[in-house]
Amino acid sequence: MPMWSPIDIVNTLRTGLEQQDQLIRAQHAVRGVDSLQELSLHPLLAQAFTPGDVHALREAYYPTARHELPRGPQRDRCDLVLLPEEKKSLYDPIDAHKSLKSANGTLFEGVASLPAIGDSECDPSDAFWMEIKVVAQHKYVDGVPGPNAKYAHELISGPSTDVIKLASDALIRHAGVLVVLFTEQEEAGVHDLSITMREMIDRDLPVGMPEYESFPIVDLGGNAWCTLGLIPVRL
Repeated sequence: MPMWSPIDIVNTLRTGLEQQDQLIRAQHAVRGVDSLQELSLHPLLAQAFTPGDVHALREAYYPTARHELPRGPQRDRCDLVLLPEEKKSLYDPIDAHKSLKSANGTLFEGVASLPAIGDSECDPSDAFWMEIKVVAQHKYVDGVPGPNAKYAHELISGPSTDVIKLASDALIRHAGVLVVLFTEQEEAGVHDLSITMREMIDRDLPVGMPEYESFPIVDLGGNAWCTLGLIPVRL
């Protein structure tokens, strides 16, 4: 079973976003990394792992589901799933059960069995499952930056919902919620994420001690700092 290090994950993500910020500075772009919508930021976060041994999958299906053998649209997806060294794909128990069920009523029904996990496939319990929330003090709306009136609400409600979502899947053993926080001042990042943590603890959510990394970004819309907070989910 792989030993996932939250601080190593955060450091890798920091390096990736810092490189993107440096590119923006070199290009003299009119918008910074904080202008990206959440889904647009996901590819950059996944690419941060490309130089190393960890393989990152985007929008991977959760290994269990609320409905028996659901179709794709009925299944929840996880923003980013990290696979350990030498694993390139994720074993899908639901697809495996669908394959087994497809043998019902055929000549192979009596000898059919669940497909085994391939050599390059990762058992869901060995992967690191990560939901991502992007929150900014100054938010771009229709391309124009301005104070985010929903800042406090987004900082508390989104991560808490994702913690519950990750903790409810019985096949997930390693997980965390990544908060990408853009703020005016460096001190605000860790301070505001600490408030998020207190709210989660008060609600008895299964969270561990978070890892934080902050770095400056080019200020093109009111945000001059990015703080990454990875909140481990205790499973």
